[in-house]
Amino acid sequence: MAVSLVAGTMLSGTVQASAKTGKTWTIAFVPKLIGIPYFNAMKEGLDKAAKKFPIKVVYQGPTTASVSGQVEIAESLINKHLDAVGVSANSPTALEAVAKKAKAAGVLFYSSDSQVSGDDVSLRVSQADDKQLAETVIDQLAKQIGGKGDVAFVSGGPTATNLNVWIGFMKDRMKAKYPDMKLVTIQYAGEDISKATDVTAQLLSAYPKLKGIVGVNSTAVPGAAQAVLRAGMSGKVAVTGITDPNTIRPFVNNGTVKSVVLWNPVDLGYLTAWGVLQELEHKPLKAENDVPGLGKVAYSAKTKTLLLGKPLVIDKSNIKLNF
Repeated sequence: MAVSLVAGTMLSGTVQASAKTGKTWTIAFVPKLIGIPYFNAMKEGLDKAAKKFPIKVVYQGPTTASVSGQVEIAESLINKHLDAVGVSANSPTALEAVAKKAKAAGVLFYSSDSQVSGDDVSLRVSQADDKQLAETVIDQLAKQIGGKGDVAFVSGGPTATNLNVWIGFMKDRMKAKYPDMKLVTIQYAGEDISKATDVTAQLLSAYPKLKGIVGVNSTAVPGAAQAVLRAGMSGKVAVTGITDPNTIRPFVNNGTVKSVVLWNPVDLGYLTAWGVLQELEHKPLKAENDVPGLGKVAYSAKTKTLLLGKPLVIDKSNIKLNF
């Protein structure tokens, strides 16, 4: 499928140059794709950081969750010799070569949200502990279906780093704690709500005993919820997963979805910009860091990863959160 690439926008906050370096740094971020609420929220966090710290942020990405499209954009940004280029990876390995090119060009390379493997990545920024996040999702599903029954996963891209890690931990949780829950299939709908709706409609037909559906990415959950609602199966087939409150709010309010799990993607974007700035200014990250506006944030030197915090369960009690 042909991929349409669009130029990103320059987010230029009113910043003062760093007192130490006298420099304003240019940081580029390439999401999996542009135009969906989740990455819009990350962009908002990057923009917030650009108003507070001595940075400019370039935000540019493909219009579909395309590995080749993401690689092409990242390489074009590296060729512009910006100070730093990063991605939310559509593939952990395909972007390794891009990281090597960045290093050779003297451009700092980082990943956030969905990580790139290899030693040439200077910094990784993760939203929450992967294992804890996945376990929280499965625990929410088990609570809703009584810990037993047929379950299906609807994910995004089949090569997406973070999604596959979460799926692995979800399977482990089911096997260890909920042996009566059976995973019957994993289907992929890209980062597309309408495709997730179609995929879920097919699942409901193919698996009439289905008790629950996990949307592994932010567009899969509302897509699955829409299909369940259209089929008149709200309350009969549970839908949960990883998505944002703004996207899933109508389905929580009408009872199709009881709860979902996420973190604050605005904070993730903000933390990403802050972390990259520390690397650019050669300020060593500690095991625990005081991040202005966020508080204490953990860092693993072994994996070069900043960790935003614990996963957040979103339900009727806090569905008014705005991100």
